[in-house]
Amino acid sequence: MNLSSVELLGLVAGLFGTFASAPQAIKIIRTRQARDVSLTMFLMALTGAVLWAAYGWLQQAPSIVFWNGVAILMFASIIGLKLHHSKPES
Repeated sequence: MNLSSVELLGLVAGLFGTFASAPQAIKIIRTRQARDVSLTMFLMALTGAVLWAAYGWLQQAPSIVFWNGVAILMFASIIGLKLHHSKPES
């Protein structure tokens, strides 16, 4: 596989953009508390990632498809953690 410098730039940019939300996921996992996490923000981020992945697919841009696929998994996980850890304790 021969990567162009533009595609390599996209891969590096996607790495940082996608994993920007990783500290939030790690914090939720460690503290088991997600009350202050914005569900709306992560639903919007998930929607954006799905749309960007579709755009990347249509444009045949592997870095856009790949990193938005990873972002979809990350955002969906955070949403799941938010819903699970925001339930009142009994």
